[in-house]
Amino acid sequence: MIKLVPMSEMDYKLFLDTSIQTYAKEKVAAGNWKAEDAVEKSSQEFQRLLPEGKETDSHSLYTIVVKATEEKVGSLWVKKDTKQKEAFIYEFNIHDDKQGKGFGTEAINVLERILMKQGISGLSLHVFAHNKQAIRLYERLGFETTNINMKKRLLDRQ
Repeated sequence: MIKLVPMSEMDYKLFLDTSIQTYAKEKVAAGNWKAEDAVEKSSQEFQRLLPEGKETDSHSLYTIVVKATEEKVGSLWVKKDTKQKEAFIYEFNIHDDKQGKGFGTEAINVLERILMKQGISGLSLHVFAHNKQAIRLYERLGFETTNINMKKRLLDRQ
């Protein structure tokens, strides 16, 4: 149904621009960052994690592509630690108009097969608590909660 294709330079630039904005919004929605600082902080975080862009060692950035039509339906960013035999999904996105059609499930299944062939035995990720749709997907795919951070707002800070 789908395949994971290493990102082209053009796809990477689009991914980076979109992801920086999306991550900034998510961090604001979660109450972690102030809106006026969010894009700059997000940009710094991406630079720290991907100092060599899509060529950063141990990181794989994929475009999620429908095999039959070659349509691009999302992106996936994963970091592999071959010594620990673990991988971590930094970002996973199915385009809004393509959600609910099985592409997300299939993308994770394809990723799991790739990782297992490389000797990776564990796959982790972070999901924002307000993203209920993603949480349901990950639970359905067999992911288990390993940590929970909680916050109580005492004062609304502007």
